[in-house]
Amino acid sequence: MNPLNLSSINLVSPYTVWGADSQYYYFKTDHDAIYKVGFMDDYSIWESGAYQFLIINENNQPSPNDPKLKATVFCVLEAFFAANPDILLYLCETGDGKQAMRSRLFARWFEDYSDNQLYYCRTVEIEDLDHVKNFAALIVQRSHPRLNEIIAEFDETIKVLTDKPT
Repeated sequence: MNPLNLSSINLVSPYTVWGADSQYYYFKTDHDAIYKVGFMDDYSIWESGAYQFLIINENNQPSPNDPKLKATVFCVLEAFFAANPDILLYLCETGDGKQAMRSRLFARWFEDYSDNQLYYCRTVEIEDLDHVKNFAALIVQRSHPRLNEIIAEFDETIKVLTDKPT
């Protein structure tokens, strides 16, 4: 993955973003929440060019109704796609049972995002064999030359994962 341009992010981001390495970027909110936004190689569907997108509240400090949080996350996303015209998979963390809420919040953020027409974003719900509901999203630039193929592969993978054995 190509590193993100922190100077360009911080020109427009409401919160100052810093990076520890080329995979993880951090910022601190007005409510003292420290967020980590990460991009990890993901080979679950594609052999290359796909990354798992993470948003993690590192210190579990709430940052309620903070529009600057959303704006900062989208500044980082825009910088990712400027440096890496690849595929993102967003998987909601399941450890605390709040994955449905996270998925709804992210979908609402994306709907409200002013440049959302530049990106294809599709959210899905997948129940695993232990009946835990998992939520994921595919995010890819609409200008990606393989957009239709990427969507078809994603749909096929979701179909396989949601077909339950009898």
